[in-house]
Amino acid sequence: MENQLLEPLPEQVTLDRLREALDGLMDITSVRVLSAGTEPTVEFGGIVRGDDVDVTFDEILARFELLGYTPVLTRTEEEYLLQAVPLVIDKRTGKPWVNALLFVLTALSVLLIGALNEGANPLEDLSSLWVGFPFAATLLGILAAHEFSHYFVGRRYGSPVSLPYFIPLPLSLLGTMGALIVQRGPMRSRKALFDIGAAGPLGGLVLAIPLLAVGLMLSEVQPLPTDQSYYMEGNSLLYFTLKWLIFRQALPAGGVDVMLHPIAFAAWASLMITALNLFPVGQFDGGHITYALWGRKAWTVARIFVFLMYGWGFVLNLMGNSAGWTWLIWGFLGSMMGARHPAPLNDATSVGPVRTAIGWGIVALFILILVPIPLIIVTP
Repeated sequence: MENQLLEPLPEQVTLDRLREALDGLMDITSVRVLSAGTEPTVEFGGIVRGDDVDVTFDEILARFELLGYTPVLTRTEEEYLLQAVPLVIDKRTGKPWVNALLFVLTALSVLLIGALNEGANPLEDLSSLWVGFPFAATLLGILAAHEFSHYFVGRRYGSPVSLPYFIPLPLSLLGTMGALIVQRGPMRSRKALFDIGAAGPLGGLVLAIPLLAVGLMLSEVQPLPTDQSYYMEGNSLLYFTLKWLIFRQALPAGGVDVMLHPIAFAAWASLMITALNLFPVGQFDGGHITYALWGRKAWTVARIFVFLMYGWGFVLNLMGNSAGWTWLIWGFLGSMMGARHPAPLNDATSVGPVRTAIGWGIVALFILILVPIPLIIVTP
């Protein structure tokens, strides 16, 4: 009877192909099959080769994608652990016509609010809609700078990020809930996570701070109303300082305050939104940055910050200040996102000293632009 050669099992074929893909990139010391089958989940232990682990990981990622796999890299005190997961990230990023339609609707909504704030009524005279242009152009320009900074940095890293989705909210204070991009898959590395998360706030602030200064120069100091209720925007350290530098007095004080030009109000609002986005929680920009810097320690920071948001919101409401609802709403959003920011594919390498220094600079910016009491209703 002749001996017949047995064909290798499908699982063994996959294991061999994954090993071959790691040839020259990782010295393997252990292999564990975490889930069996024709497409097993496999964990390789060992040492990643090369002077730059990020560069080596990118090559592993490219090789694994050809096999229908995605690598996930972590590190223990003794070795690197590379999990091979049988899936490939869907890199489709949505339909651009949806982004364009939402932008047009948001632009109309913000124009309407800008015009109404200036005393015009576009619902009766459509041509008066353009009175809201300074407000709308400022707010949408800063939002666009913020979101497209995320987008272009994300695309540079090959992340499947969508174009910005602007969110119209007619007849609200600003006419919009802001904008967002959708990340359709995990970030590539901590460096990518940091760069994408930090790009938005920094890109928006490059426009927002100069426009706030210009808007304040176009504004005037006037007596506060004594016969009707009115809204008063809250101070951040940066906003208070700019007003003092331009008007040479602390405002509000002595029954007077600055009556904001539409450009100033839009820039103030965008800075407030940026500060809210820098909360170190979940999928907020601040959540991306803190996880990139501190890894799983950021989960504890997030839990503490959500507790503080709820606490400050309740304190303000007990004091009769409706601004507390802003903190309660963002605390609720933080709770829904959860404290555990998802790890990037390469969670084994740090961001390095330069990004760490920039990260602490962003923390300082957050403190400067944070508005503890965003908006106050004053009743004489």
